[in-house]
Formats: sequence, C-alpha cells, structure tokens
Amino acid sequence: MAGLDLDFRAFMLLHVIATGVFLLVDLRGKTRIRAFTEAAIVLFVPVFGLLIMCLFKLMGSILGLWEGQTPELESQGEAFFTGTQVDDDIVPLNDAFLVDDQQRKRRFFTEAIKQSMVENKNILQMAMHDKDREIAYYAVSMLTTRMEKLETQLFEGTSGVLSGKEQENLPLLQKYADLLKEYISQRKFIDHVTWRRKQGDYVGLLAHLTKLCPDNMEYYSEEIKQLISMGDYTMAEQAAEEFMQAFPQREEPYLKYIELYAAWKRPEELQQKLSEMKACPMELTPEALRVIRYWDRGAVSHG
Repeated sequence: MAGLDLDFRAFMLLHVIATGVFLLVDLRGKTRIRAFTEAAIVLFVPVFGLLIMCLFKLMGSILGLWEGQTPELESQGEAFFTGTQVDDDIVPLNDAFLVDDQQRKRRFFTEAIKQSMVENKNILQMAMHDKDREIAYYAVSMLTTRMEKLETQLFEGTSGVLSGKEQENLPLLQKYADLLKEYISQRKFIDHVTWRRKQGDYVGLLAHLTKLCPDNMEYYSEEIKQLISMGDYTMAEQAAEEFMQAFPQREEPYLKYIELYAAWKRPEELQQKLSEMKACPMELTPEALRVIRYWDRGAVSHG
C-alpha cells in the first residue's frame, strides 16, 4: 500500500508540473482568463485533459481556426473593417485604455502624443485621470500646450477683430470664431472670468457673422445656444426670431425656439412653437420627429 501511495503522489506531482508547463506555454498566445481556464481543464481531468487540449490546439492550427482571432491582434491596431491598414503606433486610443498591459497602453498613448495624433479632448481628459502617472503627465502636458497655443492665436487675432479694423474680413472673422469656439469648449481649464469674457466675445462675433453670412444657419444656431447657456433668454429669443425670419421654411429655428423655451421654463410658448412646426409644410427630419414625440408625451403627462 505504501508503494501504491508513493506512486500516486509521484503521478500527481508530475501531473501538476505538466499542468504548470501547459499554462506557461498557453499564456504566450492567449488571454489570461482563457489560459487559466484551459489549464483548469488539464488539471481536473488528469491525462485525458492534457490529451484533449493538445489535440484541440493541433486541429485548430491545422484548420487555421486561430488566425486573426486573438484579442492581442485587435489591441495592436488591426483594422476592424477591410480596406484600412492601421499602424501599431496609432491604435484607436479609446481601445488602448482597455488594454490590461500597462506598458503597452503607455507606449500607445505616448507614441500618439509624440506624433501629435491626439486631437480628441475627451480622450485627453480621460488620460488625465489614468492611474498610470506617465500617461496622466503626458495628457496634462498636451492639454496645457494646446491651451497655450490657442491663447497665443487668440491674442494675435484679437486686436484686429475686436477693434473693428477687420470687421469685413470674412475669412479672418470665421477663423477667429472657430478659435473662440474651441477655446470656450475647454471650460474646465479656464478661470470663470476669462471664460465668460471670451464667451461674450464669441456671441458678439456670431451676431456679426449672421449679418455677413445670412445663409449660414450654424452661426444663428450657435449664437442662440451660447445665449441660452448664459441665461440671457430675452436676447436668445430675439436671435431666434432673426433665425426664423432668415429660414422660415426650415425646422432648425423651431427646434431652437423649443430648446430656448424648455430652458426658460415657458411651456405654453414651447407648445405653440411645437404646433407651428407640425403645421409647417415641410418634411421633418427624424430629430425633429423625436422632439415632437418627446414634448407631446410631456404635454399629455402634465395635462
């Protein structure tokens, strides 16, 4: 019996060693959870588990079942659709944040920054709070650099634009408006007083651009949006009226009126504009129909 017990212990030791070797080999080409799952099968099904997994892998390799299927290939930047080749250094950064390997994630992000490929401020803000201090440092540095560049560009354009000397230079005014729009979108990184002042400059410039470009709906829409955010509902209503006069057969002025009256908490005026939009002989977009359904339900629930 003692010899049998000794043989059993030797067998179990060899089995555990074989399982460990299998796990180490498996970790090279699989995710951790998959490698440990397969190792558990080998461990709890002595002999046959190892044979089954080896045959399974052999048949998979012969039939080409593993090609292009591992998560590592995707995280290294393989295109998710045909026709586009993505370099390893420009993996989509939204996906890079999901990579478990900290060194790999850091390399993806820092290389993208060095190549000036990070433009999405939401990604940069995400990176600022990453537990990896190096990634957070790079993100803060890049946001700071962008803000400094923006402030320099604004300073260079301010004198000519705000003095009125370039008030008819449309390309310059449009470029300055784009700079102001980008600048005030970085509200988290600007002191309150400066931000409000720049927002006021932006609204004044937009009002001027609606006169120079009466066919551009974006300037009307953006002006009303900013006035609503400032809480200047009277001026926003005046701007919405000008928008309506310029585009009486479009749904956009109605949608801006509805947005304004919702923020202003004037349900009667809101329902009036909603009725006018529904009665207007124009083909409504899915967005307009969604707004109508939403506020119609609101009117019923409060009726």
